[in-house]
Amino acid sequence: AADSLHHHFVLPGQVLATSMSESEGGFLRGHGTYIELVPDESTDHNDDDMCDTKQQGGMAGTSKKKRSGWGTETKSTVMKMDDGNEAEKQDENDEPSDFQRGPQRLIASVAGTVERVNKLISVIPLSPSIYTGQVGDLIVGRIVGVGGSRWKVSLTCSPPTASASNGSMKEGQLPLSGVNLPGGVQRIRTSEDVLAMRNLFREGDLLTCEVQQVQKDGNLILHTRSLRYGKLDNGVLVTVPPSLVGRRKNHFVTLKGLTSQNNDAMDTEEGGEGDVDVYLGLNGGIWIQRTIPSEWENAIRADQDERAPLAETLQKLRHRHATTRVSPSMRESIARVRNSVECLRLVHCQITPDSIAIVARASVDQGVRVADMLLPEMVIKLTEGTRR
Repeated sequence: AADSLHHHFVLPGQVLATSMSESEGGFLRGHGTYIELVPDESTDHNDDDMCDTKQQGGMAGTSKKKRSGWGTETKSTVMKMDDGNEAEKQDENDEPSDFQRGPQRLIASVAGTVERVNKLISVIPLSPSIYTGQVGDLIVGRIVGVGGSRWKVSLTCSPPTASASNGSMKEGQLPLSGVNLPGGVQRIRTSEDVLAMRNLFREGDLLTCEVQQVQKDGNLILHTRSLRYGKLDNGVLVTVPPSLVGRRKNHFVTLKGLTSQNNDAMDTEEGGEGDVDVYLGLNGGIWIQRTIPSEWENAIRADQDERAPLAETLQKLRHRHATTRVSPSMRESIARVRNSVECLRLVHCQITPDSIAIVARASVDQGVRVADMLLPEMVIKLTEGTRR
């Protein structure tokens, strides 16, 4: 029965596979599943007869009692005491009964998709609050704590005020040794760097980072050593279920041609070239901002020494991006992409660069205002191209 379960959607309580005996080796229990023992009808009848005999005052013997909840049993012996009263002594070290060695079935404990590797059957949950990190994953997180030569990063992008009340919020650790110092200086971190940690990131800051290590207890160690990662400014954050963001080769994408005809003339100095950058975090955080114009980089390179490190140039670009006002037409493009992601979330569709572009371009072609994109009838109409 387990052969046809590859990537099927199941609900809690649904039977995934059956095995006639414990030694048959039909399946192995994975995450999101549990094993239930199938009771034997003949055993149930024998148990009832033994219980009736004991209640009628029969001679002392052995009776089997079922442990409620998991379908398992333990043996208990009825012993005659010196005062004539009966007492039961439970033997936990007895060998499993025939009931425990009987037929078994594997049942899903969560809603999700089934994955099978040889005999191992697991259910990958679709819960929006569950994220299992892997080395190399792109994370869009929020700083919720500073101290101990490390930053605490919320993987659910929750604000700092929610960290204390939300006990289920998962956090990652960003050590001081895992970030780039100002100017790209390569040296050992000192106590002065520890005191100046809030000059780099402080509580409430959004950033992009990468999973460097997954510890045995599931905690994630993050880093921002790559020049692509760092603090995020002048953009929009959208939070979606992590199951809607799949792993891909490149999670930094640029969407082009999303400007409506009424806003073709754009201010290059304030608004950029009209393109929108999207950072797809595997933890469910999606960051949207304008694409940094190439003229900015050319102007910075012309004003500095040719031998200046690339990290210094990127730092100046980010500072100019954070301090330069976003033009109204670019704000509309960013808001259109943001609502496109929300439309895909509402219909539970996979969020990819292609699906975002399909919804955004459909809204432009049909002349739909940004404020009307999230109307129920518009959500169905704009996402029609993703279901073909």
